[in-house]
Order: sequence, then C-alpha cells, then structure tokens
Amino acid sequence: MSIELNHGQRRFEVMAYVDAMHDAQAIELAELASDGLGPALMTVLFTDEASADPRVLLDVGELPLPVLISFMAMVAEEQRRIAGAE
Repeated sequence: MSIELNHGQRRFEVMAYVDAMHDAQAIELAELASDGLGPALMTVLFTDEASADPRVLLDVGELPLPVLISFMAMVAEEQRRIAGAE
C-alpha cells in the first residue's frame, strides 16, 4: 500500500510493508521532498505476538494535525486488517 496525503504545499506518503529489521509488519509516514521520499517521520510496527501492542517509532519534527489524524486512521485500519488475517 502506498497513499499520498497533502496539506497545503506539503506532501506525505504512507506506506505499508514488512520490516525485516524488526521482523514486523509496518506502516510508515514520510514527507515527500523535491528530490523524492524523505526519512520516515513516524513508523508503526505490528509484531506477530497477539498480546503485544504496536510500537510507534518517532523522528524529530512536526506534523500538521490533519495529516496525523489521517495517518492514525490508516494505522487503525491496518491493525484491524492484520488482526483479521491471523
């Protein structure tokens, strides 16, 4: 999954993938820059352990509240999708 979010002149991308380093499914928010995708601003990791809460990894920076709300709604949907697949 890859979805673009826009807020004013700023553009963000939401990506879902398997994070091999953390051995977890992940959903990530990064800001798009003129030269491509910037570093992750926020990454949520979903482990295979049913009792484990997702982990949220944060980078230093700021986000417009509407972008954060949209991202967290996508995180909740991904969590439901993962739980339904188990």
